[in-house]
Amino acid sequence: MSPKLRVTVSSSSSSYPPTSPISVNSTKPQSISTPGFEGKIWVFVKDYEGEHKDGEGKEYFEKEWRNGMSFGIVVRGKFKQEVGVDEIVFGNVFERPIRDCLPWGTSVATKFLYFMDPVMELDIYADQPWALSPALATMNSLSLSKGEEISEDIVVKENALKYLKSQAPDVLIAEGDEKTLIGTRKKWLSHKSNREKIKLEPETVVGMEFANGLLDFNTLSATLPPPFSLSFPLLKFWDGQPVTYVCQKRANSGQNPVGQQVFWSVGFEIIDEDARRQLEERNGKASASEPWRNEQKSHGQEEQISDDID
Repeated sequence: MSPKLRVTVSSSSSSYPPTSPISVNSTKPQSISTPGFEGKIWVFVKDYEGEHKDGEGKEYFEKEWRNGMSFGIVVRGKFKQEVGVDEIVFGNVFERPIRDCLPWGTSVATKFLYFMDPVMELDIYADQPWALSPALATMNSLSLSKGEEISEDIVVKENALKYLKSQAPDVLIAEGDEKTLIGTRKKWLSHKSNREKIKLEPETVVGMEFANGLLDFNTLSATLPPPFSLSFPLLKFWDGQPVTYVCQKRANSGQNPVGQQVFWSVGFEIIDEDARRQLEERNGKASASEPWRNEQKSHGQEEQISDDID
């Protein structure tokens, strides 16, 4: 049986850690408002059987290339202050060390991550591990526009190149299908010097979509495609912490990025009692989830679902 999940997102009182439960697979967005970002968010998980399920997500997963994805995060909104594109990063952070829980093959998996995302930076052996990439370079799809209403379309249509060219004339406007546009945008934004040319103003409406088919939250497993061809039963190595995605401001050099200014975040947490009993039997860490809960309370009290789900 798949471990039971809860998915949470940023709330008005806590941009990080995410404390507000969200209806998973709903086509209706949940509003988010943090000190740095105002907008709407959707979370889709294929074959989801956890808390606050609202549909199967077919409206999302049947769209174009998304049928091969196992989950997707869609965010639309505005940054409340002007921010440089190079200052915005996206990825995973953890509150406690994971170095003693890493499975065999981690070094291969790390090489694969760099292969997929060459501009990613990480430290998985830190006391607070992290892996972060320039957000606008790593998103599967990105839209940028000015003076428009925030759309409630669950699919982000790639159109970022026109906006980028308005601030950096050397941007090449690619011709071709959406895949070509995405590849051109990712390649151009993979260079720090290019990212430093672009500012997002408070009136800029941003659409960000992140999805992949490598991580299956229902079986808590990860599978790398050829030529790596490795599968990791992550539940076997789980230490009680949630998997948290953050969009945040880049930390200063030498500074721990975990808990820095977070614009929005999404957490995937196992709440299955059988899984927690297995964790206790495996290594005596039955209370592994408690430091996370205590950490949540130190950042902001966990909220009731009725407060944030419309």
